Amino acid sequence: MKLTLTHRNHAPSKSIVELIQKELEALKADLQIDEARVHMERSLTDSPPFTASFHLVTPGPDVIVNATDHTLRAAVLKAFQQIMNKISHRHSKRLHRREVAPAIELSRRRPAGGHRSRP
Repeated sequence: MKLTLTHRNHAPSKSIVELIQKELEALKADLQIDEARVHMERSLTDSPPFTASFHLVTPGPDVIVNATDHTLRAAVLKAFQQIMNKISHRHSKRLHRREVAPAIELSRRRPAGGHRSRP
């Protein structure tokens, strides 16, 4: 997994980087992540000032979340909670589709060639 971190208007913290790496490693059990793009920003005018944006490149649809909070750590943890919510929602949608999808009985299938057999 390739990890790209960008920071704006604040100094990068080693503890925050380690937190992000640890949380991304924990996600590997539920989601194959090819690339993670993380953008952390401190706004000088907005409140709450910290924003954490994650773009996780995965096979299938990418996972993109944004979270804001009054501390950078809280924004990062909030973003990871949103990621987990998206993963679990997609998993439950997939299970629901499998349950609802009608199964074709083998006795009702047409034989090869598309002609119906006559009794």
